[in-house]
Amino acid sequence: MNKTFVILGCHRSASSLVAKALHEAGVHMGDDLLSGLPDNPEGHFEDMDFLKKNVEILDGDIWNDVERELQDIETRGLIDSKNNKALWGWKDPRTTLTIEKYYEHLDDPIIVGLFRKPTLVAKSMAKRGNISEEEALTLAKAYNQKIIDFLTKHFV
Repeated sequence: MNKTFVILGCHRSASSLVAKALHEAGVHMGDDLLSGLPDNPEGHFEDMDFLKKNVEILDGDIWNDVERELQDIETRGLIDSKNNKALWGWKDPRTTLTIEKYYEHLDDPIIVGLFRKPTLVAKSMAKRGNISEEEALTLAKAYNQKIIDFLTKHFV
């Protein structure tokens, strides 16, 4: 039986660190991983297939029922294509927002929820650029609430 690890957490919440630790412990985190950047030189350990799928899902608010059904079939296909390793998983902060699309297709996954003090996440995100500290704080709190809501719904 395969075991799936799904990392949920806001950007800049140490999710790359946790994904790297899982990778080094033998969990297959993907074949095509997002490469490192100056603010994360060791890499993000984000499976590009899940990153692309999350972007598609998040852009899908305007889909009709047929497109949603197709998207669901594609999501199941993505999971099936990865579920060929004894230990596998993925990390992409967007999964915090899309986890419900995946969860019904996963067999008893291990959910790794990451919480970092929102003010520190916001400072780190703002330092990266393209977002104010105030906007980043709102985002960090929203991600934390999404994780809490998901865990409460499925594990409490």
